[in-house]
Amino acid sequence: MRRARFYILILGLTLLPQVVAASDLVRWLAAQGQLALGLSVPGLLLALNLPMLAEVLRRKKSARLPRFLAATVQTPWTAFWLGSLFYAILRAGWTVAHLGPAPMPVWLALAPFALALYGTLFGARVLRREKVTIPVAGLPAGWRGARIVQLSDLHAGRHVTKERLNAIARRAARLNPGYGAYACLGNHDFWAGPDAVEEELERAGIRVLRNKGVLLERDGDGLWLCGVDDPWSGRFDLRGALRGRPEGTATVLLSHQPNTWLRAQELGVELQLSGHTHGGQVALLWLHRSLSLARLITPFVAGLYRAGRSYLYVNRGAGSVMPMVRLGARPEVTELTLTTAEDTNEDLALVTP
Repeated sequence: MRRARFYILILGLTLLPQVVAASDLVRWLAAQGQLALGLSVPGLLLALNLPMLAEVLRRKKSARLPRFLAATVQTPWTAFWLGSLFYAILRAGWTVAHLGPAPMPVWLALAPFALALYGTLFGARVLRREKVTIPVAGLPAGWRGARIVQLSDLHAGRHVTKERLNAIARRAARLNPGYGAYACLGNHDFWAGPDAVEEELERAGIRVLRNKGVLLERDGDGLWLCGVDDPWSGRFDLRGALRGRPEGTATVLLSHQPNTWLRAQELGVELQLSGHTHGGQVALLWLHRSLSLARLITPFVAGLYRAGRSYLYVNRGAGSVMPMVRLGARPEVTELTLTTAEDTNEDLALVTP
């Protein structure tokens, strides 16, 4: 149900704002005596939507847009779509405020497109370092003060270049956690081919935890680190990931989608690390958790959550997908410090859903 809601949301958000903006543009051109030019707008709209159409077809393994064409139309499409979204919102507010289709000042009509262009060209490029301290129930003394560096949603490929990926990796490596590199697979990994993704990650020295776990030791004490396949793959097996866990051992779970935290709580997982949401990717800075598009697929949008003795941290991700833009939800690399309830004030930086 959540997956269907997600695709309906994407379709609606893709088409509706563009139709609103394009309709107003056609009417304006007609009023200027440029009806012939206005009639070309639907064709332009179709051309700008080719990247989205190609992405859908690619995931169905039936077609793929040539790289040079995708690169040519990607940035204009993103800027136009996001500008159209902001314009439609502004248009609705203006219409309600004036109880009629009153014309907006030109500068106000152009402002959404300027903001969209900024988000497209710059918003997704600045990686923010988040520092979070998490009290883990049952954490042994040897693991107190241990640091975990979390990356999520890299989306390496057409839209995230090798240079960008290397820059993200260097940023994470400078934090030097020192316990090895581990990963779980997300929904995009299964669309791309999970076995191939796993092979490449393993070749790079990153151990992939697919419904399994490993006992890590530090100063003679153990910590169970495990990972699961993405639920949308149909291969999700949390019990398999916990199989072999020594009784009473504190557990850290890598699960791409935060919704699995509800099940993890039932099985005694103290900390789950997730991504998937991108923090909504476009959000109001001070309302990014409560007024986020991501809430249509999960109540866990970004940041730290707590339920009883279990915690969830949702990373906003380091990459982006269509639209290639971020506003109010900056990409992040997260430095998590593990501690116990006795070592910290549990009222700090904790938000329950």
